Amino acid sequence: MPHDLVVLASQFNCVLLDDKPGWQHTMGVRSESSDRLYRVAQRRTDGVWGCNCPAWISAKGSPKPPCKHLRPMLPALNRIFPASPPTVRRIGR
Repeated sequence: MPHDLVVLASQFNCVLLDDKPGWQHTMGVRSESSDRLYRVAQRRTDGVWGCNCPAWISAKGSPKPPCKHLRPMLPALNRIFPASPPTVRRIGR
């Protein structure tokens, strides 16, 4: 577990969670209105940060706008774990 992630989780009162396939650097963020714990993680393929809250899942756009669970952490997360550029493949020749 990267030390910077441990520090960040502590600053934002998150808990560290096991990663799921396709996602890394997973943290649990408590809902403000219920006992739910939302998962915030970075997608391995392109470095995009996501959340499993209904607002982020149903959001439109590419990239999706950050939800209220991601928004306060996003500057620090992007500084610690920059997104990897998409892989471009040439077809033909």
